Amino acid sequence: MASAPEDLAALNVCDGCCNLAKSNCDLKVNEVTFGMVHNAMSSKDNLFAGYNNLKSMEGALVAGYRGLMLDSCICDGSIGETVQGILKGDGDKGDNYLGFCHTSCDAGVRDPAVVLGNVKTFLDVNPNEVLMIHFEVIDGSLEKLYSAIEDSGLNEYAYADRMDAWPTMQQLIDANKRLLIFAHGDGINESCTTSGSCPEGIYYKFDHFTQTNWNDETCDIKGNDPEVLDFFLMNHWKNSDADLPSQLNAEEFNTYDALLNRFKQCGDRIPNVIAVDFWSLGDVPEFVFDVNQKNLKDGTATADTADTAAEARSQEQELEGE
Repeated sequence: MASAPEDLAALNVCDGCCNLAKSNCDLKVNEVTFGMVHNAMSSKDNLFAGYNNLKSMEGALVAGYRGLMLDSCICDGSIGETVQGILKGDGDKGDNYLGFCHTSCDAGVRDPAVVLGNVKTFLDVNPNEVLMIHFEVIDGSLEKLYSAIEDSGLNEYAYADRMDAWPTMQQLIDANKRLLIFAHGDGINESCTTSGSCPEGIYYKFDHFTQTNWNDETCDIKGNDPEVLDFFLMNHWKNSDADLPSQLNAEEFNTYDALLNRFKQCGDRIPNVIAVDFWSLGDVPEFVFDVNQKNLKDGTATADTADTAAEARSQEQELEGE
């Protein structure tokens, strides 16, 4: 199984930057665009069947992605010896193992202790980077997931101050609270928000996110309530006709032009989270960087932001070719 990069040092970092750009620092976190990896635990490198990505999620962090989507699940005692070996490690975790899987542990699984430990290492060695994780909580795994977060030490980085307004990127960095955790699923929903019983440092995703449909090239909002919330997630992947992750579709969908064309359909509301499959294909980090560079006027992207970013990138390429 492929291992994580040894030091997890991010590429393209610069002094005084916040998520790779100085222009991000004075913006509120919900005014900055994040590239996100869909089903980040699921990769060919990590031996998943029906994988969503070719390479591991650790490589995505190094390459410039600042968001991860992970599914937590329970792998029971019936799982095979290979899966037990991945999850059990040196200690006995009983009959029910917490894993990061998609649909079935036997189709592929990652050990949360390893994944969360590597995320913490990334934050340790990259002090100017702010991350976002979205958990889909399956099989009633919330309690075990929260324990795994605590055991990893990641909760030390989690932003947990439920304020009316989000802080700036620089404020998060100065406070060293550089991890935003959102979740939905078993045990974390509207009721825990209302009762105040959501786990400390974990926000119920749909209190804060409007999102587009997936398997879609429009900017239509998923569901019946098009309320504009603080974050706007563009689910930017397209499955095959058999409803499986499609590398072929990603080769087109992750290109700069495809991203630009979809952004144009969003009008005045530009997505500030872009979730993709096959993160190592295409131009997603470059596109995210360009959008952030031009998102300067008042923190709110306009319909021509993506066009302006594309023009700037074209000029840079022309200069590099001279």
